[in-house]
Amino acid sequence: MEAVGVFDVVLAVGLFAVAGYALFGRSRVHAAAMFLVFGVLLAVSWAWLHAPDVAIAEAVLGAGVTGVLVMNAVTATPEPPRALAGAGNRPGPWYGLLSGALAAVLAMALLGAVWQWQTVTGAGAVARGEMAATGVSHPVTAVLLDFRSYDTLLEIGVLAAAALGALALAPGGRLLPEPAPDTGPMGAMVRVVVPVLVLLLGWLLVAGSTRPGGAFQAGALLTGAVLMIYLAGLGPRRSMERWVRPVLLAGLAAFLLLAAVSAALAGGWLVLGEGWAGGVILGLEAVLMLSIGATLAVLLVLMDRINAAAGDRV
Repeated sequence: MEAVGVFDVVLAVGLFAVAGYALFGRSRVHAAAMFLVFGVLLAVSWAWLHAPDVAIAEAVLGAGVTGVLVMNAVTATPEPPRALAGAGNRPGPWYGLLSGALAAVLAMALLGAVWQWQTVTGAGAVARGEMAATGVSHPVTAVLLDFRSYDTLLEIGVLAAAALGALALAPGGRLLPEPAPDTGPMGAMVRVVVPVLVLLLGWLLVAGSTRPGGAFQAGALLTGAVLMIYLAGLGPRRSMERWVRPVLLAGLAAFLLLAAVSAALAGGWLVLGEGWAGGVILGLEAVLMLSIGATLAVLLVLMDRINAAAGDRV
């Protein structure tokens, strides 16, 4: 067996083994840790399949942000003893049989879709033939913000609704407390690292029009920078909190404004003219980066605040 084949087999076996442990492990903390490992392996898999955009998104969003939320959720409350966990609430044998049957049907449907995909041709060629009209040269950015812009608009709407709903749960109605700033190593590190992250996210944002990158990846880095500032107790908290809701809605508002303008100028909703599509896409991605970064940061900060408030009550 060739070296490439060996790596493929090892990666596939590792994915199934880690996923199985995450689903059937008896400890919530161990299952959450395996979820993080699964996200890393999945990012490696996408990179191995020459899909760097998906690999970056999986690493920072799937394994990173989602992993933090899962780990925070499972450690927020103590795990019950094994003898009491699920006592009197164990599913019967039919539950396992039905779950296995549904999983088998889903697996067959996925295999059938993959098999049919090998015979479907033409969509990729059509997309590549229309790339020049989008004003960007990277196909992923062109698909997300031009060919498939309605889907992206709805995704941004879901993110904005989730963040605004989460803000309603803020303890005491405040998102950000006013702690004393960290004057030790943590504060010094944040003051050095955050400007570097800002430069890197700016590069990722601009690079998205010609290579892997874009609003989602840059927004995830922005989330990391905001969380570092939050943990170090830095930044003007009241000013930041005052601008949270406008920034959360900025991406959705920019998308809807673009839809209205394009309907008036180009004769269709989110139909971008060839002469100005590139600049509009880059500007829209900049606004989306701010909204995505703010949304993810709000969810993580609120999770930390809610857990801290619950611990104080206990």
